[in-house]
Amino acid sequence: MMRKAKRVATVLVGLTPFFFVLACTPSVFGQRSFERDLAKTAMEIERIYQLNMDTQKVVETALKTLDTRQQTQSELMLRTLAELEQRVAALQESLDAVRTQMDELRYRTGSESPDRMSIRVGQGDRASTVILQGEQFLLDGQRALQRKDFVSARSSFQEFLKQFPSSLRAADAQMWIGESFYRESKWNEAKAAYQVVEQRYMASPRVPEALLKMARCDQQMGQTNQAVATLERLIAKYPKWEQIQQAQEMLTSLGKVELQVPPSPSR
Repeated sequence: MMRKAKRVATVLVGLTPFFFVLACTPSVFGQRSFERDLAKTAMEIERIYQLNMDTQKVVETALKTLDTRQQTQSELMLRTLAELEQRVAALQESLDAVRTQMDELRYRTGSESPDRMSIRVGQGDRASTVILQGEQFLLDGQRALQRKDFVSARSSFQEFLKQFPSSLRAADAQMWIGESFYRESKWNEAKAAYQVVEQRYMASPRVPEALLKMARCDQQMGQTNQAVATLERLIAKYPKWEQIQQAQEMLTSLGKVELQVPPSPSR
C-alpha cells in the first residue's frame, strides 16, 4: 500500500510543470490577441485622421476658390456701378445745360416781361385787362420779412414763383423763402430752400450765396462734415465770387473744430 502511494505521488510531481504550462497558456494567447486588436485600432485611427486632413484641405481649397470668385464678381459690380454713376452725372449736366438754354430762349422771345402778366377781370362788357406786377409780390414779401411775419412773407414769395416761374428774379424769391426759414432758426427747412436755388436756378448769381447759407445751416445743426463739403464745393466752383473770403474764413474755422466725442459710460 505504501509503495503505491509513493508511486502516485511521484507521478503527480512529474506532471506539475505540465499543468502549470496549461494554466498559463490562455493568458499568453489573450495578451497577443489584445495587442493585435490595439494595433488594428491604431491603424484605423491613423486612417481616419489622414482622411480628415484630406477633407479639410479640399474644403479650404473650395472656400478660397469661392472667395476669389465672389471678390471678382464684387469688383465687377463696383466698376459697373461707377460707370453708371458717371453716365448719369454726364446726362444730368447735359439736361441742366438744356434747361438753362430753354430759360434764356424763353426770356428773349417773350412778348412781355417775365415779371408782368396780363389778366382779365370781370365778365362781358365790364371785363377789363389788368397787368399783374410780380414786383408787388416781392415787395409784400420783403415788408413781411421786416416785421417778422415769416408765414406771410413765404406766401408772397411762393405766389410770385407760382405766377412767374420763368422770371429772372425767381431765384431771388426762392432765396427769400430760405431766408424766412433761416430767421426762424428752422435750419432743415432753410437748407432745403437754398438747395432749390442751387438745383433749379444754377445760372443765377445767387447760387454762391445759397451754398454759403447751406453751410451755415449745417453748422447750426452740428453737421460739420457736410458744412465743410459744401464750402469746398463753393470755393471750387466760384473762386471769383465777391464774398468768397467769407467762405474761406468759415472753412478755416470749421477745420479747427474737433468733433466732441461723448465720454464712455462708467462701469
